[in-house]
Amino acid sequence: MVSSGMKVPIEVEEAGRAVITGKTSSAVVINLDSKTNTLSVGKAYGMKMKHPFRACLKQFQDDKASFALVNVKLSTGEDQDRNKLTMIMWAPDTATAKVKMTAASGSRALRSKFKCNAYVEIQEKTTSKNVNDVLAKVLRSGEGCNSFEGVHVTQNERREFVFCDGGNHADSDFDEEN
Repeated sequence: MVSSGMKVPIEVEEAGRAVITGKTSSAVVINLDSKTNTLSVGKAYGMKMKHPFRACLKQFQDDKASFALVNVKLSTGEDQDRNKLTMIMWAPDTATAKVKMTAASGSRALRSKFKCNAYVEIQEKTTSKNVNDVLAKVLRSGEGCNSFEGVHVTQNERREFVFCDGGNHADSDFDEEN
């Protein structure tokens, strides 16, 4: 079923399934060509990637809409490690109206194919600003979080998730686990 009129190509479906199963990929960036209304696989990240969410942010371009399916690694308030399948939609504020409308259509097409724990739309690529957006959507009501992709987080006085050390943590985006 294609509810938006945009077709999801088989290679995008396969890359998405690889992330969902968690056997070969931890994340995939899906590019959108707003001129031809086509989706394509941009980059897939293997299971050894320490920070798949942050690596996907680096792939997003300032003038194009993109998506990412990511198994977000977090540790809950009870210190239990979890992976939460999250779809990220990147539609920058600087993009044209056509790009943003095409992104919304692509989002509907991808949502019909991939059932995720959360859907997050972002316009800013700074990791420290997006950690709250992601965790606010991924966590269930009342569920806490101690770490996001291995970096400790806490809630500030406005109840927003922030990195405990106040850093951006963009310097280790492409590190791999041993």
